[in-house]
Amino acid sequence: MTVARVAPADTPPVWTVTNGVFPSNCYVCETGAFGTCFIVDPGLDPAPIEALLALRGLEPVAVVCTHGHFDHAGSAAHFQQRHGCPVYLFGADLKTLRSSNFLLMAFKIPVRMQMPDVTAIGEGQLVVTIGECRIRFHPAPGHTPGSCLVEHGNTLFTGDTIYSRGVGLSRLPGENTEQLRRSILDAWNIFPDGMLVRPGHGESCTLGEIKRENQVLLRFLGAPGITLSAPWL
Repeated sequence: MTVARVAPADTPPVWTVTNGVFPSNCYVCETGAFGTCFIVDPGLDPAPIEALLALRGLEPVAVVCTHGHFDHAGSAAHFQQRHGCPVYLFGADLKTLRSSNFLLMAFKIPVRMQMPDVTAIGEGQLVVTIGECRIRFHPAPGHTPGSCLVEHGNTLFTGDTIYSRGVGLSRLPGENTEQLRRSILDAWNIFPDGMLVRPGHGESCTLGEIKRENQVLLRFLGAPGITLSAPWL
């Protein structure tokens, strides 16, 4: 488990927990209301997240998933059952979520996950208020049909759609390479270069840094038909 604080000093802290069962970034975001937070992309291992909550004296009031793969929604049901959290996921990824245990078996990972009771986000409702925070879902299909970018202040939680390094291609059912390319290009046109990207795997950095330095992604965006892959979901 790795825990790090990743937020400017004048904004509510955002804590990164890197899960151990299947490495992925979970983000614990303080809401600005005393002692409360929301969790973005809880992976398969709830224990280190619970340890951080206890250490910081935080109570989660919501879980937000960028998409339905098990390494991003694996312990959502745990936090819902223990803390009474609603779980937000774009409705187009409910099928992805429900296939999680099949994928865990296929990957020979000896863990099974419970399905949370999802509050499905749709095209008619893309903004959710959590405590003092307003977050916006931006549909970004490609990695999965219901992948989203989640905007929170000057931060973009990108799941497996945009990484600081590499490209989030997994060759799993539901992936669409051309949709992923279009979703990334759309994000580049919508968000400023100073937007902080917090991905599902790897380091955080600004969107401008990704545009300048992620050469693998630049080749992917400029070369239709290219086939790349990443060792995660």
